Amino acid sequence: MKSSYQDTVEEVGNLKGIEEAIALAIEREIEARDFYLQKATLMDNPKFKELYEHLAGEEVKHIGYLEGYRDKKELPTISTEVPSGQSFSPEFDVSRTKVGEITPGDTGILLAAMRHERKSEDFYSEMAKRIEDETQKKFFEMLSGYERGHYEIIDSYLENLTQFRMQT
Repeated sequence: MKSSYQDTVEEVGNLKGIEEAIALAIEREIEARDFYLQKATLMDNPKFKELYEHLAGEEVKHIGYLEGYRDKKELPTISTEVPSGQSFSPEFDVSRTKVGEITPGDTGILLAAMRHERKSEDFYSEMAKRIEDETQKKFFEMLSGYERGHYEIIDSYLENLTQFRMQT
């Protein structure tokens, strides 16, 4: 059985150029945005709603970066600095979480979101490895880093919910 990472490596290897990669990436970012927006509408817990709305907004940014490259053949100038004092993190007080407030379905959605973010990170990372143009390489490395950040945000939610995180 192949791993998700192996599937991604194979998929990237089968792409017929950067235009095809950009089209596929846009399609996946749109799917992710729609997934997060749909989940946000289903959430009673305001922290989950906030998380999914934030992630949907992030996917919209990625779509814009990718469409900008597709349409202008120019890589966007993007600031990766976070404004002073701004952060996005869950601040669950697990001791105040009521039994039944967090459902297995909530956890399942978080796991599905983590899986998507990880696959996107792998996709962009593999693209960066295969591209010779330094500017394009940095663009895909940046997108990979953003996806890693989203993965970490979701993981921190799971950690707060389960009070469990393996130290590796």
